Amino acid sequence: MVLKEKILVISVDRDNDIGEKTGIAGPIVGEKNNLEAANKLLLSDPEDSDANTVFAAIKISKNIKNSEVVTLTGSKHVGIESDQIILKQLGKVLKKIKARQAILVTDGAEDEFVIPIIQNKLKVISVKRIVVKQSQQLESTYYVITNFIRQILQDPSMSRTILGIPAVALLLFAFFGYAGWRFVLGAVGLFLLVKGFQVEGFFGAVLNEFKVSLRKGKVSFFLYILAVIFIVIGSAYGYLNAKPTKSEMWFDAVLRFFYASIYYFFIAGFLTWLGKIIMYYGDRKRVFRFFTLLALLFSITIVTRSAIEMMLTPEIGAGNMIFTTIFGFLVVFLAVLLERAKK
Repeated sequence: MVLKEKILVISVDRDNDIGEKTGIAGPIVGEKNNLEAANKLLLSDPEDSDANTVFAAIKISKNIKNSEVVTLTGSKHVGIESDQIILKQLGKVLKKIKARQAILVTDGAEDEFVIPIIQNKLKVISVKRIVVKQSQQLESTYYVITNFIRQILQDPSMSRTILGIPAVALLLFAFFGYAGWRFVLGAVGLFLLVKGFQVEGFFGAVLNEFKVSLRKGKVSFFLYILAVIFIVIGSAYGYLNAKPTKSEMWFDAVLRFFYASIYYFFIAGFLTWLGKIIMYYGDRKRVFRFFTLLALLFSITIVTRSAIEMMLTPEIGAGNMIFTTIFGFLVVFLAVLLERAKK
């Protein structure tokens, strides 16, 4: 006689609350055994929703002919370990009960992760989620937030952006009080500027240069740190000399900022250049190229300062501006000739 295949009504307890709180091991097969397990779980913990899931599975099984109710329990270590246990328990059930179809009953999004495991053995014809009234929206929100936090912690780029920036902001506020918000706004502005103009590659290269100099050449790293210090000093000095009056245009304030700070920026550039010379001393081709860059930096600095000086004090005339422009051009020209002669 050919046995008619049954439909399994499967209740899933992925974190094994039933086993932990009642001592009953899965798989739990049959209406009587499931009623006993659900009642013991309620007596142990009246607030556990897994008992409602088992009762719902029993009810569904009663309304479907030729069905059998089964509860599969996993492990408190939710994940690979619990899913392997559930798969093993399902295999034991299928050795005793001939079935090809299943109805899955769960108490929320967490237990529904086992659907691919069930589908590996059976055709899942329906999924029923049992949620205690007035808690469905709260539970869904909980899992959305949990998955979002897990993704942040696993993705370094998201972690730096979403956790790192607020952390820096809180530290600045803790050290400097309300004045720290100026640093915070400046950092956020710099971040938006970098993202908006897509210059992450440049800042990444600068950071990588610091790392390489720290590993290979301690002197170069020290010079880079000095360069950063001079940039900060130059910015502060320029800011102190650029506070505009009520009758002054902001453009004049910007000019005075660079007029006061440009030599500090040049020193920072020179220190960076010196650090690169030390790091790549053995590469003659690259070293002479660095000399050309230094000549270009020097020429830009003196020409820019002369131009700013002429705009701030037009009465001095353009003589100094013309002289520095010619001199800067000659410096760059000679540096280029020297570089090509050494190739």
